[in-house]
Amino acid sequence: MQQQSQPAPRGFRRFLTTPVGKTLLIAFTIFIVFASFVYGGSDGVLLAIPAFLIFGLAAPIWAGLKRPRFLALSGLVVILLVAPISSVVITQTIYTPYAPISSCSSSNSAALCSGYPGANPVLVNASVNPYAGGTSTNFTWTVNVYPGHLPPGNETVANVSLYISTCPGATSGTSPPPWCSAGYPFTEQTETLNVSNHSGEPAYVSVQFHVAIGSNAIWDWQMGVYTVNNSSGKSYFQTLVGDPTYNGIEGPVVGDFGVTYSSIIGGIYFDVFLFLGAPFYLVLLVYVLFKGRERRRQEAQRRAAGPVPPSGGSSGGGDGPPGPPGRTNAAAVPGGPAPASPVASERACPNCNAVVYANETKCWKCGATLPATSSGASPPLPSGPSP
Repeated sequence: MQQQSQPAPRGFRRFLTTPVGKTLLIAFTIFIVFASFVYGGSDGVLLAIPAFLIFGLAAPIWAGLKRPRFLALSGLVVILLVAPISSVVITQTIYTPYAPISSCSSSNSAALCSGYPGANPVLVNASVNPYAGGTSTNFTWTVNVYPGHLPPGNETVANVSLYISTCPGATSGTSPPPWCSAGYPFTEQTETLNVSNHSGEPAYVSVQFHVAIGSNAIWDWQMGVYTVNNSSGKSYFQTLVGDPTYNGIEGPVVGDFGVTYSSIIGGIYFDVFLFLGAPFYLVLLVYVLFKGRERRRQEAQRRAAGPVPPSGGSSGGGDGPPGPPGRTNAAAVPGGPAPASPVASERACPNCNAVVYANETKCWKCGATLPATSSGASPPLPSGPSP
């Protein structure tokens, strides 16, 4: 049987196959993947994956841009441009200061505050100023300590400690959290207070720490307050309520925009290639395999149909009856060539009579197992219908 060609795309689909349409489609894919990746919050990567597959694969194939080379190259362009564009926005976000942060209270919903006995936070409005600077900048951390907010059973604020590190949420330089390996830079400063919640004590004490970090990096910090029960001597340790993953507070940022951008773009490229590129090219590979299988099946069907006559389904232009569809009626032409013999590399499926390659082990049409044949002979191909 003769395969019918698919109609050419029209309208908007046809426009997408033009050079301008291809460029706009790639540009839109870059924008939608970038927006999903950067502004999707904690689920940004999960949103960017389907966006990349829909606009980077499904939309071009729908428009008729089915060549694997074009799909692979356009996907690579998207990956190579999404990473640096995203890095610009993420770097700018890093330079945005965090609002002042307090420690736990009984009304706080953070997981680390579960079961906190005090009604109000002991550490209030902790912050660092300036939030960004150079290696010679002297950064100042400020926090207000409220002894009257001590939880029941605790009477004295013994001291307040500041922890500065590149490991988020670290409160020690010797016992790293599970998300950081040992050897990270770590600085600790402690201010002894020894103020109690007894009457006559000030409502709060303002504490400041001054540190010149001296190294370009995106730093993190945390504060902890030690309170003591004067009767039992037991101490109680409480930190600020940081981010929900590491309980760290980002800042300060040491270095200019270019330094910070250079420090994060490698990680962004890794995430983009791993979480976006891998699914994209895996789906593209599956698509190429299915298209190759379909193409081989169509070629087998065309070979089974035989040569196509020049016109009208008959040969020679004589008065003889037309041959069967898709076959040249050579016998109707006096002196014409004899019908072509079956191709030695093809044979017929014994189950459904479909034309298959001689070395194939299963039929592409019905899936039946094909008997092995010797190299010198093959079962005859199915004959065409009688005229």
